Formats: sequence, C-alpha cells, structure tokens
Amino acid sequence: MPFALPESYRAYCTDTAVRTAVDHLLSSEDKKGGLSLPADIDWNDLPTFHRAVLSAYQVRCERAVFLCDLWDAIWKPAFAESGFRSDLDPWIVADTEEWNGANLDTKTVWTNCWFGRNFHIGGARYFIAPGVSDDAKQVRLSFALYDRDNTDHTTGRSFGDNWPEQDSEDGCAWTAKSLAPIPEDGMIDLASLRKAAAAALATVKTVLLE
Repeated sequence: MPFALPESYRAYCTDTAVRTAVDHLLSSEDKKGGLSLPADIDWNDLPTFHRAVLSAYQVRCERAVFLCDLWDAIWKPAFAESGFRSDLDPWIVADTEEWNGANLDTKTVWTNCWFGRNFHIGGARYFIAPGVSDDAKQVRLSFALYDRDNTDHTTGRSFGDNWPEQDSEDGCAWTAKSLAPIPEDGMIDLASLRKAAAAALATVKTVLLE
C-alpha cells in the first residue's frame, strides 16, 4: 500500500509556489524563533502574514511527523523480518542525538531533511543507525554500521544494488535518489525502500558472522 504524505507537506513538495513561499518565510526566522515582518507590510496585510506563518510552521511540523512515520513504515517491518528483533537494544533519543551530532527537534529535522534512530546489535558488539531522508522530490534511506570501538564498518561494504552511494566522511551509505520519487498525488511507493532496508540488515548478519 502506498504511503501518503500529510496534506500540507504534499502541497509543499508538489507546488512550486507553496514551496517558495514557505522557504522564504522560514528563512527569515531569527535566533529566537520569530519570523520577521516584511519591511513594507501594511496593516491590512498583517492577518494574511500571520496565517502564512501558521501554514509554514504546519508544513515544517508535518515534515517531521512524516519522516518519523516513514521510518516506522520502512524500518520497523525490516527489523521484524530480519531476525534481529529480540537482539535489538534501542538507544534513547538523547543518545541518538549525541552520536549523530544532530538534534531531532522539529526545526533541525526540517533543516537536515533527515530522521534516524540508533540501535545496539549483536550483543552490543555493533551499533547501527538506520535513517530516512527526503528533499521534497524523493525519499532516501541512510544506514551506518559501527562497532563498539566506533570503527566504521559501512564504508567500502556493499549493502545491495539499491545502496550505490557512500559518504566516507560520515561513514554512511545512501539509497539511490531515483528509488522512491514523491509523485504529484503524494502517494509514495515504499516497496523498493523496504527491499533496500531488508538488504542492509541482511548485510549486518554477514558482519556478525565474521
């Protein structure tokens, strides 16, 4: 079954005018989280401005919820089918944030276009960091595998044909950009992404046998 984007975020992804307006508003946010008024705004335009701000914040929040739900829709079944379920030791949010170096609050998820979780695996000999990302045009998965000594076991290792890209600096693999485009109707086909997630976890099994 296709996965549906939240309505406001679907409009952001598929309507250039909406995306331009939201990006412009959010780019004017100050350090305190406020959105600056246009210098030439008229009194009569204030209500319209505030409604636009509300819409922009809704888009940002719905993207964060979308990525959380997307992670559950792809990685949870992959774990359940992998045989790792009883061996998983999930990290708390704070630990995941510390290792990834990125907060998981709404604003940071929006800025990074990414959400992920970390797990110990193989009797805590390794930890894995499966994630989801989107750039408003397509959805991608990220994956990293490290041992307890923080040694990168991702770079240079094959996770299947759907994982062509590796970032040696971050020790992270990425699925192909063309794997899961976001269509006009906002209904994403997750079949290829679920297959890629299963392949990544299958590779982890081979590492545990080394």
